Amino acid sequence: MPEPDPPSPALDPLRLVGAVLEVLDGRRPARLLRQVAVPGLAVRLGAMVRPRTTRMVRMPRVCHPSRFVAEISATVRREGRVLAVACRVEHRGGRWWFTSFAVLE
Repeated sequence: MPEPDPPSPALDPLRLVGAVLEVLDGRRPARLLRQVAVPGLAVRLGAMVRPRTTRMVRMPRVCHPSRFVAEISATVRREGRVLAVACRVEHRGGRWWFTSFAVLE
């Protein structure tokens, strides 16, 4: 039997990861984190905000270990360096929430 499709709304990893990176770079308000990340993670990420420029190098890759969970990896360029982003999102309450987000430097 085929696995059911992921729940709605559809996961948009480029938009979600891009929004968090823009917050971490200080280009978007930190309050946005409360709309995309679980509370403890939103606080932790909010403490990491500083002016810089981070750009996505490739489209994020997504793996669905289950219907309600997705693991996302991306490659970004920040201040002349190429870095990896690794994160996990879970579908809760009708939307996707980051439960883990790390820029691996």
